[in-house]
Order: sequence, then C-alpha cells, then structure tokens
Amino acid sequence: MDFTLAHGTANDFVVLADLDDRLELSAVLARALTDRRRGLGADGVLRLGAPRTAGADVFMDHRNADGTTARMCGNGVRVVAKHLLDHGLLGAADPDVVRVGTRSGVKAVRVVARHPDGTVAEVAVDMGAPELNPAQVPFRADDVDAVMHRVALDDAALIAQLGKDTVEFAVVSMGTPHAVVSVDDVATAPVAGLGAWLGAHDRFPEGVNVGFAQVLGRDAIRLRVNERGVGETAACGTGACGAVVALQRRGLVDVEVAVHLPGGTLTVRHTAGGTVMMTGPAVEVAHGVLDPSWASAVRRGELEVETP
Repeated sequence: MDFTLAHGTANDFVVLADLDDRLELSAVLARALTDRRRGLGADGVLRLGAPRTAGADVFMDHRNADGTTARMCGNGVRVVAKHLLDHGLLGAADPDVVRVGTRSGVKAVRVVARHPDGTVAEVAVDMGAPELNPAQVPFRADDVDAVMHRVALDDAALIAQLGKDTVEFAVVSMGTPHAVVSVDDVATAPVAGLGAWLGAHDRFPEGVNVGFAQVLGRDAIRLRVNERGVGETAACGTGACGAVVALQRRGLVDVEVAVHLPGGTLTVRHTAGGTVMMTGPAVEVAHGVLDPSWASAVRRGELEVETP
C-alpha cells in the first residue's frame, strides 16, 4: 500500500490514493496509521476514492486519529486537490480546478499559486455557505435566534481556572460543527481543558470543535482549535472559516480576514449571505510503501495503538 505524508498549515495527514475503491478505510486502520509512535503519525487519514456524487472528481474519505469519520476538513480538501493535480490522477479539462466530494457536499478547489517546478503551492476552496441554525449545527440552544450562547460549567477545576461558572460561545457549522469562544490572548486560552469539556457537552449531540479566537484587528485574528477525535491541531480550515463568520456576525471583523494559526496563516473571505472562500497552502512531505507484515498485523487486530 502506497502512502503520502502531507499537511495543510501543519494539520497533517496520511494520504491513500484509492480511486478504484479497493481499500476499506476502517477505524482500526486509521488509528494504526495515525499513531505517532507505532504508525506513520498524523492528525487524520485521507483516502482518495472514486467520486460518489455527480459533479465530483474524487471522494475524500476522511477519518480522524481516533478512527471517527469526519464530514468535512478544510485543510484536508487542499491536500487532496494538490495530490490529484501533482500526480496526474485526473483527466479533467481544467488543470487548475478540482471538485472534491465530501460528506458535506462537493467543494470546488482552485489553484492560486504553483512552485517553480509546476507543483501546487496554494489553493482557494469554496467552503459553501455557513450553517447558523443551531439545530442544524447541531446544538440544542435555549434561544435559537441568539448570536451568542451560554452554558453552565460543572467542572470545579475549570471554574477555578477561569474564575467564572459559565462559558459563552457562538455556534456555526462549515460541514463540521464549531463553537467559537472569544479570548483576549490565545496563548493563555484553556484550549485543552475547556476545549475538551465543551467539545463533549451534551448540548452538542455530535460533539463539536472548539475554537479560541483573539481579534487582532478588523482584518486579522489568531486562532487555536481543539478538534473532535484529535485534540488541539496546528490548524483547522473549517475552524478558521467558522471563527471568521462568528466574529463577523458580531461586527468585529471585515469581509476578508487573515487567520493566524499555530501552523500557519489562512485567508478567509465571506460576505453575509454568500459562501466562504478559504485560501491556504498544501504540502507533500514524503512518499512510501507500508510494510506488508505491519499492514497484515493491523488487519488481524494484533497491534496496540494509541488513541488521542
């Protein structure tokens, strides 16, 4: 089995090209591949399968490091498009556009910059329109029309750390659910503690990614994200889009915003009522072949793996 290691702003993936749909990307295989000590190590696995939707060039089959499936991944979509174009896996008439099918619809990806050798350096993704209806995020809201929501903290350690017994956040879905918490300084934000607690709150029946956003100006923010099934990642594309939309609703940022994440910078552009455009890099680091005996041991369930 051939693989590629790649990342989008340091959100890293094992990429498996499987356009003939010969491989089942099981939870067991995903956990084994992403294990950073016993496997290849990554935040998730991207299997590039045959398209399942009219108008798509490929299907992005994505599992997180804990083996759960993901409906959408903004950084992953960029990596998928780069892999298909750089390796000549598409016979599309337009060499600069890829239509990636995901569990939350087809995303059009357009090349905006190439390296001197012709390989893809940066792409723009039409992420679709944000979902702001709490029931569709999904989130069980007390007030479905509210821009900001509040829940009571029931964790003594968090109450002591934060000095308050409630947390306030916005909710938005960009194919994956996000809660956006505004902070004065992301460097000291309680990403691990509060992120994990809110991410598993029963008001979010499917869990939620939790973003901590610091507004630097009307055209720039800093962001850290605790992702479901992974923990804190170096970058989150859907999280960057969700954070910008949430802050725009409060009048805090403009139409185009630079989102500075630990792994790099994404540019997000959104006009109220329209779709969200995200621009950012995609990088391939290495290519290789899995050892057959290791892969066989995974299939037999003989390998102990770590789960985030």
